[in-house]
Amino acid sequence: MSKSSTLRHISAVCILIAACILCAAPASAAEFSGSGTADNPYLIQSNADMKKLTELVNAGNADYSKANYLLTTDLALEDEEWVPIGSSMSKAFSGVFDGNEKSVTYSIEKPASRFAGLFGCNSGTIKNLNLKCTISGTYDDIVIYAGGVCGMNLQGIIENCMIYAEIDVASEAAYAGGVAGYDSDGLISQCSAEVEIFAEALEDDVGAGGVVGETYGTVKMSGAVGSVSAKGTDSVYVGGIAGTSTMQEITGCDAAGTVSAEGTSDDMYAGGLVGMNQGIIDDSDVKRMKVSAICSGEGWTYTYVGGITGRNYDSGEVRNIEVEAEVFASASAVPSDDNNNWPQVLAGGLAGYNEGTFESCVSYGSVSAKADGEVLSDALIGLNEGEMKDCHTEKAPSSSSTPSDDSAESPAPLAGGLLGGLCAAILLRRK
Repeated sequence: MSKSSTLRHISAVCILIAACILCAAPASAAEFSGSGTADNPYLIQSNADMKKLTELVNAGNADYSKANYLLTTDLALEDEEWVPIGSSMSKAFSGVFDGNEKSVTYSIEKPASRFAGLFGCNSGTIKNLNLKCTISGTYDDIVIYAGGVCGMNLQGIIENCMIYAEIDVASEAAYAGGVAGYDSDGLISQCSAEVEIFAEALEDDVGAGGVVGETYGTVKMSGAVGSVSAKGTDSVYVGGIAGTSTMQEITGCDAAGTVSAEGTSDDMYAGGLVGMNQGIIDDSDVKRMKVSAICSGEGWTYTYVGGITGRNYDSGEVRNIEVEAEVFASASAVPSDDNNNWPQVLAGGLAGYNEGTFESCVSYGSVSAKADGEVLSDALIGLNEGEMKDCHTEKAPSSSSTPSDDSAESPAPLAGGLLGGLCAAILLRRK
């Protein structure tokens, strides 16, 4: 072979190898402007960029799931059903997404996975984002997690976000919240949500909250206004901020509107801030709230309703709360044996049942309850087996009142009127 032929052969082989490398290489930084670093984030400048981010993260591309992003313009993603970013816990978004105070609108009629939101599962930081979303659908044989920002916040951070969310989901088990459906050891901070939420569990537990359906993390300087309701045949948890809060803290938060639970559940928990509390609730307010639970189950049922929380367990600490709430509970079940004195309904201006601590709390409003079994109700706590310090009731200020039946049935006008004040209160708390 001549020297020139050898060179041509070597050149052809090099070109072939280079082509193979380019074809086999993962998506490059050319997918977005920027380099994905904190100082030079990838720029999300269009719907196409946003969808490309979904594709890369959901494909398990770690280079992109861990990168930094900056949204540069408002986006309307309603032309087709949105596919959330981060399709599973193993393919969660773990980078930083800065919304840059821009707005994103999206809708989901039936999620492709059990995590429904702009982000499916988040283990990173999502901040400075305005959202308007609709999430709906009935699902079989799964647990659905639905939230405006993300379905599940898995040790992630969500901060300084404003959400307008309509969520209506039903499944074997369901968790829904204006910001996140479920929070596992994460942080939700300085977020405001205007919501209309309904979650139904067909077989298992259901949790619904104005901010988060169920939280094992921290919620601070946040608020929700609107309507939050849940229905189920097993345990039902519903609250103005969270359906349940376990071993962590909710502080500096405000809630307003309506909270309601219904169904045939053996255990039902409804609270102006938290349905069931096993953590700390501090320095928060309940404004113009109507809290109710109606149980139509048979046999032994337990219905807990309170202006702050339905039930405060022995690990729960509730401090420095003002409550303006109308509290109502009812149960039609009758005990199945001769013991007709077992408590079925527990209702209070602060809590239905307390085994933990209440300190420096004041309740305005009213409490009413009824049942075919026994009723324990009180202006402060229906049944107190814990500690209560410096808590009392007062007449509601003349400048405010608890919501009427009409406002409870039509939460949207109430939400629209109070969101600005709620956001202002949150901003004041930040100073």
